[in-house]
Amino acid sequence: MNLDAATIHTLGNSLCFIDPALMKGGEAVAHSDRAWFQGGEPYFDIIIEKDAGTITWFQITLRGRVLFWNQNQVQTGETDEMDSPPLVAYYSASKTIRDGAEIDWCLVKTLQAIVAVRQDAPLLHQLSELLKAQLSEHLVPTEEEER
Repeated sequence: MNLDAATIHTLGNSLCFIDPALMKGGEAVAHSDRAWFQGGEPYFDIIIEKDAGTITWFQITLRGRVLFWNQNQVQTGETDEMDSPPLVAYYSASKTIRDGAEIDWCLVKTLQAIVAVRQDAPLLHQLSELLKAQLSEHLVPTEEEER
C-alpha cells in the first residue's frame, strides 16, 4: 500500500483515542491494558494491548488490509470489510482476518509512517518505534531513512 505524504499525514492526524470502557475485554485481557484509536476513515482503526508498559499485541486495519503483532513478529493480511454489506462492515467486531502468505513490507512501512505522525501520543510513538525496529531488521528503509 503506497500512499502519498499528504494522505499519510491526514490519516495519522485523524487518529482519535477511544474510551477503553467502550471495548469488551473479558477475562482474556484482564491482566493487560487495551487502547483503541479510530481514524478518519470507516475502515481505519488500531487496537493495542500492553502489559507492564510493553506492547504485547496490536492490530491495525486500513482499507481492507491488516497488520498485526503475533508472537513478537509482524504479520499482514486482509479483512473481509470490503466484501461485507455496509451495515455489517461498519462494526469493527464483524471483521474476519485472512493471513497473507508473505509479509507485505510496503504495508508495514506505510502504517509505520502513519502512526509516526502522532508524536504527541506516547502509545502510538511506541508502536511506531516497534514497527521501525521490524523494518530495520528486514532491511526495509523507513520514510525517515529514505529522506
